[in-house]
Amino acid sequence: LMAAEHYATVAAVAHEQGLKLYGEALEDQRPVLGDDLTMRARADVPMAAMWSYGAEGARTTLLGDIKGAASVAHVFGQNLVAAESLTAANSPWAFAPADLRPMIDLEFAWGVNRPVIHTSVHQPLDDLQPGLSLAIFGQYFNRHDTWASMAKPWVDYLSRSSYLLQQGRYFADVAYFHGEEAPLTALYGFETLPDTPKQHAWDFVNAEMLDGQLELRDGMLMAKSGVSYRVLYLGGTSARMTVPTLRRIAALVDSGLTLVGEAPTRSPALGGDPAEFAAIVTRLWPEKGGARNVGKGRVVATRQLDEALSQLGIEPDFAVDGAQADSEVLFVHRRLSEGDIYFVNNRLARTENVEARFRVTGRRPELWRADTGAVEPLSYRIENGHTVVPLKFAPRDSFFVVFREATTATSRAAPNKQQKTIRILSAPWQVAFQPGRGAPAAVTFAALAGLEQSTEAGIRHFSGIATYTTTFKAPPKPRKGEALLLDLGQVGDVAEVRLNGVPVGIVWKAPYRLDIGGALKAGNNQLEVRVANLWVNRLIGDAQPGATKVAATPAPTYLPTAPLRPSGLMGPVSLVEER
Repeated sequence: LMAAEHYATVAAVAHEQGLKLYGEALEDQRPVLGDDLTMRARADVPMAAMWSYGAEGARTTLLGDIKGAASVAHVFGQNLVAAESLTAANSPWAFAPADLRPMIDLEFAWGVNRPVIHTSVHQPLDDLQPGLSLAIFGQYFNRHDTWASMAKPWVDYLSRSSYLLQQGRYFADVAYFHGEEAPLTALYGFETLPDTPKQHAWDFVNAEMLDGQLELRDGMLMAKSGVSYRVLYLGGTSARMTVPTLRRIAALVDSGLTLVGEAPTRSPALGGDPAEFAAIVTRLWPEKGGARNVGKGRVVATRQLDEALSQLGIEPDFAVDGAQADSEVLFVHRRLSEGDIYFVNNRLARTENVEARFRVTGRRPELWRADTGAVEPLSYRIENGHTVVPLKFAPRDSFFVVFREATTATSRAAPNKQQKTIRILSAPWQVAFQPGRGAPAAVTFAALAGLEQSTEAGIRHFSGIATYTTTFKAPPKPRKGEALLLDLGQVGDVAEVRLNGVPVGIVWKAPYRLDIGGALKAGNNQLEVRVANLWVNRLIGDAQPGATKVAATPAPTYLPTAPLRPSGLMGPVSLVEER
């Protein structure tokens, strides 16, 4: 009823008015309302939700929600997968782009390709800053945020990543049937499903998809959208299965399907003939486990999916060698008519040097960075049907590996970049503070340190843009094949750099590094670094006993005892030669 009379009705009315429908479903467990896949199948753009999180990590139920929305989009051919993104609660103005990136990368890695930021509240008043909010909820993404004027590179990152993840068609090996008794958000309520494949991509499918959207073609389980799967796996609550679903799976096996999973034990419904149920189970599954050919298909009776895929000769689509035992590198594979795109994401806060194995041959790999737009050649070798690529991930790094140009070469050695620090900029810094924010107009710092460490309250609680200036003598101008990089060290939180009045760029995540060679001149050079921190410190300052308030917001914010956030240009600032 929810799917047919609510979601389908809203979709029909929207379409009559020339509108498209985005549809979320259950989001956070809520198992009593029905099948979340079936509900979202009625929407033009299936949608999930991913709230912001701290050290505890993302709620697993939201991961199930995202995977469900993505699976619906892939099977039904909508392609776009949206998500209510970065929603927060009780953390006012507490996130910079560097904080948000691991969260949005997690969305991308689980299938989202159209983040919908929750929320951007209208700000009608310039004298009310940081301004209005949706009570205690939402990502404070609007023109009154301190780093709003520097937001473009962060938005570019979202846009480029989303665009690439919308290209071609999602590629997966496994259709994971999660059963008929509980929605995905309930199955993922407190933990992720332990039996999803680790080195192969997958989609979830439900009974409706098996019966109306998927059919056997050349041994592949293929959707009307064109997406196909080599294996159907029985997981989740599929130990109990209705007779119509069991009958449909048997027909697919007879037509050539490879089925992996243990035999269901009984039906969860009162309908259906128990004798028919038992007869189908006996015909499909070997009595003592193992594997059996049935009709044109094959049944492998095991819950060890990765082991079964290996036995079936289905090589990993993506794997990493040389990583530490607890490494976590996630991937998404999109297949285009002219090549393949992989999004890869290091989830841990440490550097990873790995050899990545991609199940692609005959095309040169390139590294595409969505944060800068840069494209670089990659070293590779082809062996055993895989392209092996050495990759270095920075902490919580992500990028795309694109296989685009055809080649017959079985290996290539791309140039290595060597970097060397040639100077630390230790001269005094003049710092001018954004007016009207409670700080002095300007001060001089003999050495860089976080603003929150200052003994002066106006600086310690400053929120806004602080402009740091200094001068340095130019090193030799970079030659061909070389670059001169400015490394800002630690930054809280977003920085815009000008050299000799020339805009060089904006940095929003580590390493806070820019190529300044094009703006360098002989002799003395004037460096200007505009750093925007968050509203947090000012809001804490306004909460101090007897404080004269600088910020204004109708919603409650911070206690006076809340910890201050590291802010400003903390350095060390250095010049780095790259060859």
